[in-house]
Amino acid sequence: MGKQRFEFDRLKILVLALLAVMVLLVSLIFLGRKEDRYQEFKSVSLDNKKAGETLQDEFGEADVILALHYPQFSDETLNQLIKDHVAAIRAYQGEENDLVFLDYESMKSFDQYVTIRFIEKVYDEQIKLKQTNTSFITYDMKQQKILKIEELFRSDYLVQLQTMFNEIPEHFQIEEQGIRCFDKDGNELGLFEYANHERFIALKNPQVPSLAYKGDEEVEKMTIDPDKPMIVFTFDDGPTPEITKRIMDAFLAAGGRATFFELGNRMEAYGDLTQMLYQHGFEIGNHSYSHANLSVADEAAIRQEIYATQDIAYALTGKEIQLVRPTYGAVSDLMREVIPFRMINWNIDSLDWKTRNKEAILNEVLPYIEDGSIILMHDLYDATAEAVEAMLPILAEKGYQFVTLSDYLASTETK
Repeated sequence: MGKQRFEFDRLKILVLALLAVMVLLVSLIFLGRKEDRYQEFKSVSLDNKKAGETLQDEFGEADVILALHYPQFSDETLNQLIKDHVAAIRAYQGEENDLVFLDYESMKSFDQYVTIRFIEKVYDEQIKLKQTNTSFITYDMKQQKILKIEELFRSDYLVQLQTMFNEIPEHFQIEEQGIRCFDKDGNELGLFEYANHERFIALKNPQVPSLAYKGDEEVEKMTIDPDKPMIVFTFDDGPTPEITKRIMDAFLAAGGRATFFELGNRMEAYGDLTQMLYQHGFEIGNHSYSHANLSVADEAAIRQEIYATQDIAYALTGKEIQLVRPTYGAVSDLMREVIPFRMINWNIDSLDWKTRNKEAILNEVLPYIEDGSIILMHDLYDATAEAVEAMLPILAEKGYQFVTLSDYLASTETK
């Protein structure tokens, strides 16, 4: 009886052992098949990865399986942006055994701009594609920041892009020949070539064909006290050799700034004066190209006068002009439709263009000055420079500060 029981127990143990082995074999087969099923996601093609070193996240044991491939660079700011982007993908909440696969394309151009195109795909347990998401990082390694659309294209780019692609692109890839544009889903719209669209390009790299100013962008700033009264001196029709610099020096001595509404044809002739003003913190405004009366001009003439001046100023300073002083102070309905920039006149006319006399100018200005005065003058005449040199100490003694028109307008909007 004991022997039979022993034999039975031994048989029982043997059966249990066989069952355990079978379970183990089945598990190994299952895991092997599962591993084989995901094998294709463990590696990616390197052909389209022209910049950065490829990193890979290991497969996790969580409900959602991850296969994440992404680049790493020597730029730590860019690496952190990539890590943040990957972390958001890693946090995906889906169904059990979903697979999140992240691949990317990368390139570097002009030794400055890096574009990374991420392609995220989510598969179910049967490796059936559930969704695809495409995202981009366009990064400037010199400035160490992500580039926005307005840093790639100039102020009137929207019309040109809309004309070319019938929509405004959402994503961009900076290449040696141009800027490749994509829609919100990552579908390619086309290449915006530098060679054919120089005036629309805002990139300041010396190798990129554009009007963008490639020089030093350091600009002096003045400190504005929002509690002190402000007045704005504006000068039209310049720049003019000697006169413009003399006026500038007077404002610098008084610790103030002013706005110069310049003509395009005079900026072409005296661009060094425009640059000098800008670099010392003075504002450059648009006063048309040739002082044509735009209030009686057709649309083509208005566009030519305004945009030619915009281009010249942009090439000299690297900054888009935001303010327009209408010639003769005259504004038509067509001008309001065609000109996308703010047009602004004055509330005190010095009549320097008429009297060309220092004392007469002082009499036209000083009695009427108050907080918020916008004075019209012209940096064309010796008498104007003399009047400025005489006025500024008097007004400073009364507590006025001299600011650019844009700074004044910004202060009124925050009050």
